[in-house]
Amino acid sequence: MDRRDYLKITGLGLGSAAVLGWGFNRLNLFGKENYYLQGNYAPVKEIITEDNLEVIGSIPKELSGLYLRNGPNPIGSPNVKKYHWFTGEGMLHGVRIDEGKAIWYRNNLVGSGNNTHVISHAGKIYAIAEAGDKPVEIDQQLNSLDTDPFHGTLETGFTAHTKFDSQSKELHGITYAFPRGSYEAHYVVIGKDGRVKRTDLLPLSSGTMLHECAITENYVLVLDLSITFALSKLAKGYFPFSWNDDHQARIGLLNRKSDNVEIKWFNIDPCYFFHTVNAYEDQQGNVVVDAMRYQRLFDEDWNGPFTEFPSLLTRWTLNLANGNASEQQLDDLPAEFPRMHPHLNGKFNRFGYLLGTGLGVKPDFGRIIKYDFVNKSNEVYELGEGKEGAESVFIPSENQKNEDDGYLMTYVYDKASDKSNLVIFHAQNIKSGPIAQIKLPQRVPFGFHGSWVPA
Repeated sequence: MDRRDYLKITGLGLGSAAVLGWGFNRLNLFGKENYYLQGNYAPVKEIITEDNLEVIGSIPKELSGLYLRNGPNPIGSPNVKKYHWFTGEGMLHGVRIDEGKAIWYRNNLVGSGNNTHVISHAGKIYAIAEAGDKPVEIDQQLNSLDTDPFHGTLETGFTAHTKFDSQSKELHGITYAFPRGSYEAHYVVIGKDGRVKRTDLLPLSSGTMLHECAITENYVLVLDLSITFALSKLAKGYFPFSWNDDHQARIGLLNRKSDNVEIKWFNIDPCYFFHTVNAYEDQQGNVVVDAMRYQRLFDEDWNGPFTEFPSLLTRWTLNLANGNASEQQLDDLPAEFPRMHPHLNGKFNRFGYLLGTGLGVKPDFGRIIKYDFVNKSNEVYELGEGKEGAESVFIPSENQKNEDDGYLMTYVYDKASDKSNLVIFHAQNIKSGPIAQIKLPQRVPFGFHGSWVPA
């Protein structure tokens, strides 16, 4: 099996060429364009339902459920100069699978701008976003419902990234919003019954873009990083968040088992990350968090995240005894959209699954990377010429014996046919290639996050 060790320390390696390339792009040597409206970033116009989908290979019979993915799909004619990838209307793409058969594909728009994620909790499905938008409940046919989220118990905005605690069956999230023009951040817990269990106003006023959070056994991580609200951009009609050299990047620990909302802060070097792989407490009592670190973004490029610096797998270790944080780059392969075993949030995880974005100036989404954090190695599966993937969702096997005993599902776009497939891998051996490919009637534009909803 072809494997490569990832970096033990931060330094220039294969990824240095990519970093230099992005640096050149920041000087605008490649010209200015909004490529978040081009190619497979471009929206699809048709709402389609197609039954009895063709399958290449064999879908495991234990897989019965609904695979959902959310992402931006701007309707009408967006302003090419000012359009930002994060702002298009939400569109769901779904495939129903039942005991080895691909029953249907369909797509549908989501109301209220919820274009970032789609999750299932306590028997409900919600399309979600951040910065104030309340979730939209979705039925099994991908229709938006006119119901109050979480049985009407949510009194704040919500978050694009909740963290599910497999022991308590609770959802944890750090939310932010701008009620009456002010900035408010909250820690919100949704109980296993689907109702809000806890809402705490946090002592935070930086205007930071709280896209993500993480949990450990005792803490929820508050990520106060180097992108903050920019009124000047909002006044010009642009996406209103920007790189802020004057803001101290820091990671906060909030005790999730206490009613005290005091946050213990750890200063880190300037950076931003949209997505954590996971966080946990090690044997020494330190908090370890792995995430996809950007050195800088939303500075020169006002339309999206990918043309300034690459996203690199990085680990921070927070020492509670001395209050210091250490940082270590784990690999030099640019990647994004990390996923792992869904029941290991806040616990040690051996494996992670990422979408490799390539060494070029613009990402090509051309590979899936599986990390083994115990053996300190990775495996890379190249999707092939003209094929680009999306975030891979890990689905545990029914009688799972090992952490990576399960399947990866992801949409893969094929430029030659201008359509996408839903592709399934054995997670224990991604190098052997797909075990099944479900052919879809149209392409699925590059988007954000999804979930597997078991039948």
